[in-house]
Amino acid sequence: MAHPAILVATLLLLTAVVLWRRRTRSHMPLPPGPRALPILGNLLDMPTKRLGPCLRDLADKYGDVTYLNILGQPTIILNSFDAAHAILEGRSANTSDRPRIVMTELAGFDWQFAVQGYTQTWRKNRRAFHDAFHPNAIPQYRPIHLRQCHRFLQRLLEEPENFIALARHVFSASIMDAVYGIVVAERDDPVLTRAEQIAATFSNIIVPGRYMVELLPSLSFLPSWLPGARFKRDAKRWRTQVIAARDETYDVFMESMANGNARPCALSSLVETATQKEGSLSEEDEQRFRNVAGLAYLAGADTTLHSMHAFFLAMVQFPEAQKKAQQELDAVVGPDRLPEFADREALPYVRAVIKETIRWHTVAPIGISHRTVEEDKYNGYRIPAGSVVVPNAWAMSQDPVTFPQPEKLIPERFLQDDKGAAHVIDPEKFQFGFGRRICPGRHFANDALFLAVASVLHVFDIGPPVGEHGKPLPVAPKIVTDYFLYPEPFQCTITPRSEKASMLVRGSDLVIINDDEM
Repeated sequence: MAHPAILVATLLLLTAVVLWRRRTRSHMPLPPGPRALPILGNLLDMPTKRLGPCLRDLADKYGDVTYLNILGQPTIILNSFDAAHAILEGRSANTSDRPRIVMTELAGFDWQFAVQGYTQTWRKNRRAFHDAFHPNAIPQYRPIHLRQCHRFLQRLLEEPENFIALARHVFSASIMDAVYGIVVAERDDPVLTRAEQIAATFSNIIVPGRYMVELLPSLSFLPSWLPGARFKRDAKRWRTQVIAARDETYDVFMESMANGNARPCALSSLVETATQKEGSLSEEDEQRFRNVAGLAYLAGADTTLHSMHAFFLAMVQFPEAQKKAQQELDAVVGPDRLPEFADREALPYVRAVIKETIRWHTVAPIGISHRTVEEDKYNGYRIPAGSVVVPNAWAMSQDPVTFPQPEKLIPERFLQDDKGAAHVIDPEKFQFGFGRRICPGRHFANDALFLAVASVLHVFDIGPPVGEHGKPLPVAPKIVTDYFLYPEPFQCTITPRSEKASMLVRGSDLVIINDDEM
């Protein structure tokens, strides 16, 4: 047994090391940032519009890791992929929490695990979503994508001027079918209309700094009738709509499940697995599945739609990329059929067009912020515990060092060289989030986007609108800068590449007769 004096000396030495480390860490400087004002801190430096570009401007002055003090709240802006990857991926156990977003609680979105803290409840919700949409589960949804995409092509042939509305429908209908087994109407479906309204509400309230109650949570206790408390009246109205949208669709599914009429879908798989394992569906499981399905239903289609929106714009503005992709499709797929998922690996240029589109037009410029659980350090700087960490995906996508001429669509960036390697960062590594908060629905979204892009390019030419005397008109729509980025409505021409292509589209309903073929 060690001598007592040795034990005491060891204990004193360990204590000294701990105190030294704490002192060293506490004396490390914070990341650089603009000078803070008394009380307000850097409140006036935090933008509420054009988030990506404005936060990148801070990086130009203070570096890729920028510190802001927002009314006493430490805030870390990450404007480079290297910093975001190191902090949010390499230290994900410490950076996977979420800051409190008061408006999501008031407006009834607190059940969405995308905004929940890093808790056991979040882990269970995330696991349930993963069970339904992990990579090995994705192939079961491909017949749905094919069916909906082929109908999309048919409708695009009939009414090309409505290409955005048609794209919204195809992605929303695919999610409803995959999640609930529900087939929605092609026009004015009330379920989809309500989902679009709820998604727009969520996009509005999630923008950092838009509501003062996020900066001063005590404002949530104000009476709703008080002048200046309109946010509470709005939130109360939204809450009723949000909860109803989540619950009514789930209840319809459960009723069809009880009657034996439910179609195979993600929700039926979750319910059946839980019931077989436990003998019955527990109240906890039912609430979890209600939430998981609601998240996919209310938020799943927007990012894919905006990427498709950007794709049409890109094909108008960069016709050379369109021609190269079509040449590849002609060689691989040929004129007698439509693209299939089995063609994906043989279509590297089409895949590169998709990667470059989501890089060129970043749909979610900053995503949802993370929060540190404990104090940390990075490159000699201190990151306080409880810091809000904001990854600026827009700045990463527009980095001229990583992506020369970032304003241009250059799919060749992502083509492999003779050694089988592409020498740029895959935008999916920062467009879908980081660490344990990465989007769990990304595999489903990637399938939907690939099939839609490949199919449209295979049978249609996309070009600018034509004015008098057949002269092409310029297309440069204003970009809406909110939580999501997307072009304002614009016109383009979408015409069949040939009469054979038209016939192929019209007969595409014969390609899939039933789901058993896949």
